[in-house]
Amino acid sequence: MKKLLKTVVLLIVLVGTAIFLYENKNEVSRWIEELKPDPMRFNAYEEGQCTYYAFDKVKKDGNMISNRWGDAENWAKDAKKDGYVVNNKPAAHALMQTTKGKLGHVAYIERVNKDGSFDVSEMNYIKPYKVSSRPITAEEAKSYNYIHPKKNPKAEVEKEQN
Repeated sequence: MKKLLKTVVLLIVLVGTAIFLYENKNEVSRWIEELKPDPMRFNAYEEGQCTYYAFDKVKKDGNMISNRWGDAENWAKDAKKDGYVVNNKPAAHALMQTTKGKLGHVAYIERVNKDGSFDVSEMNYIKPYKVSSRPITAEEAKSYNYIHPKKNPKAEVEKEQN
């Protein structure tokens, strides 16, 4: 009899939980999102490198990218695998990426001009830790990949709480 009673109580709790979760699925999804850590909390890239700088620029925009893409040469393919838009269309606040060079390179797009040229800021184009800016012509722009960061839901939550 005790075993049957325990089983019935357990079933009632499980069914009640399932009903609650189903009826409150939007609210539960929001709670789960709030419990997840900020994906931009920790910059795992090596200081002084282009990847470190690009990560921080994206973070300041309230957007997000992965901190696990490794060297710049991997960023476009890894971003695509992670569901980011990667294309040949430069946009302000996107990342310009190339596999050229020893480990590739990424730069942050500050602005895009009407003629298709754009301005980037970057680190380690000249030397490690050195932040520099340069224009990219519309013709040069054709040889790069462009990674478009996603909105960071944690950045928006933090703004709402402040």
